[in-house]
Amino acid sequence: MAWDKDQAESELAKWFTPSKPATKNYVKRGTLDRTIFREFAQQGRQVLVFGPTGAGKTSMVLDNLERLKSRYGTTYIRVTMTNKTTIESFLADITFKLGLTRQVQLVDTDESHSKVGGNFKLFHWFSVGADGENQRSQQRIVERYTGSDDFAILEEALFKRNTVLVVDDMENLTDTAEDLRIRLAEIAKNMSDDAVNYEDSYAKIVFVGIAMTAEQLWADVQSLKSRLATIAVPYLNQEESQRIIQLGWEKADLKSTAEQVKRTVYISSGIGKVVHDLGQKTGYVAVDANNRVIKSQYIDHAIREIFEVNELDYESSFQKAKNKTSTKTTVRNYVLYAMANDDRMTMTVQDILKAVNQLRNDHEKKANSISPALTQLKSPNFGILTSDNRHSWRFIDPMFKAYVREHKDELLLKSERKN
Repeated sequence: MAWDKDQAESELAKWFTPSKPATKNYVKRGTLDRTIFREFAQQGRQVLVFGPTGAGKTSMVLDNLERLKSRYGTTYIRVTMTNKTTIESFLADITFKLGLTRQVQLVDTDESHSKVGGNFKLFHWFSVGADGENQRSQQRIVERYTGSDDFAILEEALFKRNTVLVVDDMENLTDTAEDLRIRLAEIAKNMSDDAVNYEDSYAKIVFVGIAMTAEQLWADVQSLKSRLATIAVPYLNQEESQRIIQLGWEKADLKSTAEQVKRTVYISSGIGKVVHDLGQKTGYVAVDANNRVIKSQYIDHAIREIFEVNELDYESSFQKAKNKTSTKTTVRNYVLYAMANDDRMTMTVQDILKAVNQLRNDHEKKANSISPALTQLKSPNFGILTSDNRHSWRFIDPMFKAYVREHKDELLLKSERKN
């Protein structure tokens, strides 16, 4: 059968999803998937999935929630935090996604209440049947929750609906939204305590964020710590990235070599978005050339297109950081080369030293021989590396690591590359 370029383009668009979580095209991640599913299936357990941007956290969460749905009949709703999210906007988003209407009623108090002549708020969350009526529109109400606290109502609705609430991008909540983060920590703690009252419900809160998110939630509600499973999601490893690239090109009926897949995976650096972006853009170049065979120049074109947005900034940083003389390779060059060439996103000082010593053929050098270079690359003048502590280092921007990978040969002198 002749190759169908239109069908190939359609398959590339469906399989590679650089701008949204992978769901129908999710590639399993072994032990991580087993761990996260077992925590989801534990009633009363709240979960935090954390890791760097682009590691595939949301994709993993959504795929395993689909498995939970198949086994236990759950549903889920997902709310994404932004730097403008407030308690009111969060509740508006929640009620909309639950298909409920929220009303606030001011109720006057009398002498029997603590404030004579005052009032308090009563919240009503309700759904309306398509063929029924409430008091105002004469439509029949089929579901109703009432109480003096929105988050208590939310908890009840989640339990009764057997619904998991996914709160994504928790790191975007600013200091001005601290009240919302505290309320979310409180409802998570309460849902663990109250799960005993809902034997058939697997409702829970799943937070998605970065490592700092756990510390913030624990600081907000200390008793949440024992009720919250924390699962770290690293960047994709080589095998996982390779499966994504190979499967995507196979679905588009594109032919490639093992070396071409290896190079695409290498430049992607385990960043899920880049893996999908490179796989898709390379395939599109082949389609535009009316060729079902992947060529190396197609990959080159895709790489240039991905880096194009930040090319000037990356090029400037790269040129500033590297030594440009022809007589000497500086330690900064060795450090950048070693860290870009390693599949780990975070490396210890000893790991970096070992790799650098291999490059300079001198295994006697100590850690103090690379310390000045690390400090320089971390300084505001360069702003390329950062350290989580005194012993571990990583690129501030994972995409810059991918850029250095593409240009790493420029870091070593020609005479050294021949050896």
